[in-house]
Amino acid sequence: MKVPPKKPHFFKPILPGFKHGMKIPIGFLKYLKGHDQYEHAILRRADKKWLVKVNGSRLEEGDWKDFVEQHDLQLGDILVFKHERDMIFEVSIFDSSHCDREYMHEKDTAKKFDLEGKVL
Repeated sequence: MKVPPKKPHFFKPILPGFKHGMKIPIGFLKYLKGHDQYEHAILRRADKKWLVKVNGSRLEEGDWKDFVEQHDLQLGDILVFKHERDMIFEVSIFDSSHCDREYMHEKDTAKKFDLEGKVL
């Protein structure tokens, strides 16, 4: 007897046309009971959330373009979607070297000033 995973995952390589949306694999839909009743999915990464429209088995529109731009997704990157519950996914991003994509944190890029307004 097969035991389904508690928090199933699927991965998607970034292919041409990704800026317009991404298809959830047909084989994964069995884990999304009632997925056809949901109009949106939530993508989470690093304590941020993006509300993405669900059209059949496609994730598109809504905040999809913002998600793509904010993560500078490129052809050859790989996304791993971890199904948390309902239509909520935690997303991991790997670059073309198959390693975690590295990003600068906002606090790392923000300039710091002293009380006189001089850059530290």
